[in-house]
Amino acid sequence: MSLCSDSRLDLVLVNPGGRERTYQQLGGDLTAIEPPLWCRLIAGYALDRGCSVAILDSEAEGLGPAAVAAKLDELDPRLVVMVVFGHQPSASTQQMVPAGEICVAAKALRPDRPILIVGGHVSALPERTLAEEAVDYACKGEGPATVVQLVQWLKGGAVGMPAQVAGLVWRGQEGKVTPAKRRAPASRHLFS
Repeated sequence: MSLCSDSRLDLVLVNPGGRERTYQQLGGDLTAIEPPLWCRLIAGYALDRGCSVAILDSEAEGLGPAAVAAKLDELDPRLVVMVVFGHQPSASTQQMVPAGEICVAAKALRPDRPILIVGGHVSALPERTLAEEAVDYACKGEGPATVVQLVQWLKGGAVGMPAQVAGLVWRGQEGKVTPAKRRAPASRHLFS
C-alpha cells in the first residue's frame, strides 16, 4: 500500500557536507567525502512506504548553499529534509554551520517550503535548533518514521498543528515551541 505517492516529489534529503568549513584549509585535500549513509537509510524507509525521494549530496557534488537552494527550487519537493549526521559522534554538530547556511539560502528562495532538520545535534537540542536555524521542524530521534509521517500530514492539507507526528518539534501558535510526541526508537520501525 502506498502512503505517499502522487505526481509531486515528496521529499529531498540533503547531505550538507561542509568539510571545507569544518576543517578549513585541510578540508579540500586531507579529508574524505563521507557517503550520505543517513540520507540513504531515511530514503529507503520512505521509499518502502511509497514516498518519492531524491537525495542531494552537496558535499559530493561540490555545491554551495546557493546552488543547493537553486536545485531544491528546481526539484520543488513537498518537504526538504536536512540530514545532519556523520560517522563520528561530533560530526552532526560540526555540520550544523553548513546545514544552517543551506537552510537560509533555501528559505530565501522559497520561504513557504517546509524544512525539517534531523541529526544527533538536532535530536539533543531540538528547541535550540528551532530557535537558531531557518527551519520549520526539528526531529527528536533518528528520523525515518517522523519524515514519512510529516510528508503524510503535509499531503493531507496541513491543517492545524502536526501533533500526530511522533518525534516532531515545531513552532506552534504565537511562536511557542511544541515538544515532540514520544515514539519508539526507529530500530523498531526500520524493517517493519
